[in-house]
Amino acid sequence: MAAPQRGFKFNLAIGIYVLCAAIVVGFAGSNFYVLNAAGDVANQVQFNAEANLVSKEVKLQLQGLASDQAEISFLDETVFELYRREIDLEYVQEEIAEDSWLEHEFEHVIIVDEQGNPQITIFRDQLMEPRDGLENIVANFDLIQRARTKYFANRKVRGKGFVPIGDPVWSNNAIYAADYRMVEGQLGMAVAQAIVPDILEVLPDGNPKILFIFRPLNKFAFGQVREQLGLSRFSIVAQKDANPELDQMVIGGVGSAKIAAVWEATKPSAHIWEKALPFLAGLLALITVGLGFIGYRYSKIVTRIQVSEERNRFMAEHDALTGLPNRLQFDNELDNIIAKAELNRCAIICTDLDKFKDVNDTYGHQAGDAVIKTVAQRIANVVGDKGMAARVGGDEFIILLRDGLDEESVMMLCDNIIETVCEEVVFDNGSAEVGASIGVAWWPDDALTAKSVIRSADQALYRAKELGRGQTVRALAPNETPERRHNTDRRKSI
Repeated sequence: MAAPQRGFKFNLAIGIYVLCAAIVVGFAGSNFYVLNAAGDVANQVQFNAEANLVSKEVKLQLQGLASDQAEISFLDETVFELYRREIDLEYVQEEIAEDSWLEHEFEHVIIVDEQGNPQITIFRDQLMEPRDGLENIVANFDLIQRARTKYFANRKVRGKGFVPIGDPVWSNNAIYAADYRMVEGQLGMAVAQAIVPDILEVLPDGNPKILFIFRPLNKFAFGQVREQLGLSRFSIVAQKDANPELDQMVIGGVGSAKIAAVWEATKPSAHIWEKALPFLAGLLALITVGLGFIGYRYSKIVTRIQVSEERNRFMAEHDALTGLPNRLQFDNELDNIIAKAELNRCAIICTDLDKFKDVNDTYGHQAGDAVIKTVAQRIANVVGDKGMAARVGGDEFIILLRDGLDEESVMMLCDNIIETVCEEVVFDNGSAEVGASIGVAWWPDDALTAKSVIRSADQALYRAKELGRGQTVRALAPNETPERRHNTDRRKSI
């Protein structure tokens, strides 16, 4: 008997394993995603905290520089000397130039007049030509303008003039403007601050004089800031020169000359992964083993169920002994042909074995089964792809022919069936010979329905047996007598 196809069952079992694997991968992927997302959030929070720390520190450095500058710009004596018609250059040299360089390391000091022109230019502790500071004033005029704006916003009237409100650096009324800048190729801090009195003097109405100073950054300053921040590889550089592997934040500059603070940000994600990965790996291994076991057991159960269902479906339409189609499948096939008009014509052949009872009586039912199986295979081989051979009873077979339907071809096929059935059948306890009788009918020539055409072929089979067995008898056509039909029937002796 032919076995049911099992490819679908094996695919289903594989599908169960694939599903289990997908669950494991999905679990791993979701946990890795969550850990990665948590790590990214932690990294961002840490970066924001460090960026906030950097922002406060760089502002504090600028404020500290402005405080140093205020020792010169926030002073009655400076106001008195610089607002005079004739400026005392000796005072400028001793009290401004030397103090700025020796005490505070201001490399560039420029006093800007009310019209925005350099009135006094100092490089380190040397007085230069005023015009030597023009380039720096132009490049940093935004700071000078901001300092003026803050002065006007934070002044008050005193007597016949004006004075600043509160401390010009440390109060909420600060009047300085500061930034990180590139000056003559050097990176440093620049501060512009109105020159204002601290106690007695007052300023006339109009633009104040502005003290602009620049102090380059140096390794010592970097070291101090780095130590205060506690950040790895911290530095302040031109943004275009920043290491792309480091985190950065713009802290100053104008136009394309931006200044950035860079550092190697702490990555909490590495600590998260270090702590979570061993636990996740263990849990993943446990889930993998568990799902693997469940998948194995379930696939076995499903496979057995599928084998059983497939076998049941097969047995519902096949003969258990021979594996040939049974009467149900035969009837369905014939009904489809007639109901759906799949063919214009077909032939029905009913055959019954002769002398089969003698085999059962002589050798037993086991030998009889062997004979039936052998004969079934022989009939199926003769029919081949021309039609369907089915077993419908103990020693009864029925054939549905789709091809070679002319009478001569059908009768010749019936002769071949009788001839091959008559060949000796060998089995375990001996051998036996049986014969075959055949009745044949055509649809729609002999009958119009499935039942009637089968009945016509079956009646022809009975006549073949009555006429002496071992022969083929054609069904009677309408108004045809058995005597007339007898002349066209064939006989094969056994």
